[in-house]
Amino acid sequence: MEKTADQALMKEINKSIVLNRIRFHSPISRSQISSETGLNKATVSALTDELIRDGLVLEVGQGRSRVGRRPIMLLFNASAGSVLGVELGVEYVRVAITDFAARALSVREEPLPKNLGAEEVLERLRGSIARALAEAPESRYGVIGIGVGVPGLVDFARGVVLRAPHLKWENIPLKAMMESWFGKPVLVDNEANAGALGEKLYGAATHVSSLVYISAGTGIGTGIVIGDELIRGADGVAGEFGHMSIDVHGETCPCGNVGCWELYASERALVAVYAKLTGEELNFDEVLARFRASDPAALQAFQTVGRYLGAGAVNLVNGLNPAMIILGNRLAEGGRMVTDAMQQAIVSRCLVSPYAKVVVQASQLGRDACAIGSAALVLHDFFAGPRARVTSRATAGR
Repeated sequence: MEKTADQALMKEINKSIVLNRIRFHSPISRSQISSETGLNKATVSALTDELIRDGLVLEVGQGRSRVGRRPIMLLFNASAGSVLGVELGVEYVRVAITDFAARALSVREEPLPKNLGAEEVLERLRGSIARALAEAPESRYGVIGIGVGVPGLVDFARGVVLRAPHLKWENIPLKAMMESWFGKPVLVDNEANAGALGEKLYGAATHVSSLVYISAGTGIGTGIVIGDELIRGADGVAGEFGHMSIDVHGETCPCGNVGCWELYASERALVAVYAKLTGEELNFDEVLARFRASDPAALQAFQTVGRYLGAGAVNLVNGLNPAMIILGNRLAEGGRMVTDAMQQAIVSRCLVSPYAKVVVQASQLGRDACAIGSAALVLHDFFAGPRARVTSRATAGR
């Protein structure tokens, strides 16, 4: 019996290896899969036939060959099912319906009025997701799950939002609640982790093994990928660099610390800089509109906040040595004005900059980075294979 179980597990692992090779490298032939994975041709042929019957792989014609028969090429069937990726912001809920390749089929954003209680936010979140589910396209697998990115501390293994200060949430069992509402698997993570995963798998960082994704909006969160692995820390709450002090004599942060990075490099900070320059009290969208119209004060405000983002990024580069820093969320709408200021700060102030060539750029996925990354959480879990799923869950915390 044990031998049979081991054989069944090995088959599932090999099947996952073949499928993921096709997912990320199609069109590809059976012989290419065999040579690139080390699996013998008979095994690859049998497993790809199963995947075709499962509706996850398609044969799409013949490829090129210098000698012999032209190989039949295989393509991942991304339209076999869909996923919902959700970003719960402080002022909005953004829901993307994606296919199995994390391509957005539709994106809906609904505002959240200020000063809502936790119950009211949860009801609006529930309504936004229910409307998206009703619009999801029909497919063989349907909607396989829902991923949610939240601005706060998250126990990923249990799907519990431990603390989200800007939402005034504590110990919200979001995964359990949503699974009871919708009857589908749900994964909940910090929104910066989701953004980092989205950029690593489907965005600007597919070619690097280490990156830091900086989500700079209402506050700052960071998602860290080292050696192709998302770093969660011993208790699953790594990445809260927004509450790293960059001024020990600075303002007091709502978190209780002093001089936190996000006090100087967030939407609120941008608005404050603009008000200081002009005397006008505008909101972020109004300053952004003036920035796009090349208003000198708005340009200066974005550049100033970019320097503060760079001041914090210097510590990330000195400590983590990432190949890339990707700026996401709303401050990324400042584009090169912001990222160039960050790069200049790193070059001029970072100890390791002569030896570590870090690239700073805005998110390739843009405003959808968190939603796409949240969908990617579900896709990664669904396609990871039995052993990888067990490992992922076992190492989500200590």
